[in-house]
Amino acid sequence: NNRLGVLLGNAKCEQTKTLTHVLWSLLNSIPAQSVQRPHKHNSVALDLCVSAKPGVYTLMGPEIDAQGHIIDPIRCDWSAGGVFVTPPGWWHSHHNESDDVAWVLPIQDAGLYTHQRTLDIRFVDDELAR
Repeated sequence: NNRLGVLLGNAKCEQTKTLTHVLWSLLNSIPAQSVQRPHKHNSVALDLCVSAKPGVYTLMGPEIDAQGHIIDPIRCDWSAGGVFVTPPGWWHSHHNESDDVAWVLPIQDAGLYTHQRTLDIRFVDDELAR
């Protein structure tokens, strides 16, 4: 697993470990020349690209095939200061074909889903093993 980030939290939200009772955020790095395999969750994400060179992008779509690839994905190329939305329930993967670490700050309504125990985050490799 190549996920490395800083979870932004608030001591007042001890149960959900979130920024507020509704919002969740993780300053996430994507290592150079790497792929973060598809995952999905019920929360919507507003993703702010903090830093990225050309060749960094996200693929997203509602379905995966039997090999775990996103079917007919939408490609969102990252640029510093740019934003994109990851719809709730959509599979998405992050790709860094550059030689530098890329950084993204997703802000999600995952605090609400975590409190309700309905976030339902799923990783493609776990799905394929079922």
